Amino acid sequence: MQKTIIIITIILSLWSIITTFKAIYLIINKQFNGNKTKWILISMIAFIGPLLWITNGKKLISNK
Repeated sequence: MQKTIIIITIILSLWSIITTFKAIYLIINKQFNGNKTKWILISMIAFIGPLLWITNGKKLISNK
């Protein structure tokens, strides 16, 4: 049981890190209809930041 909890924690941590870096990359390199600094800081907040990015931040990227 303890090994399972450790593996789940590691997977969540890696997902959070990957999502954060992807969000920062997209914010910097694509046209973004929002405050870039604010969203970079939001995406860097532990586990909550990537969740906010996925639910709200992705909508602000313009694919023009």
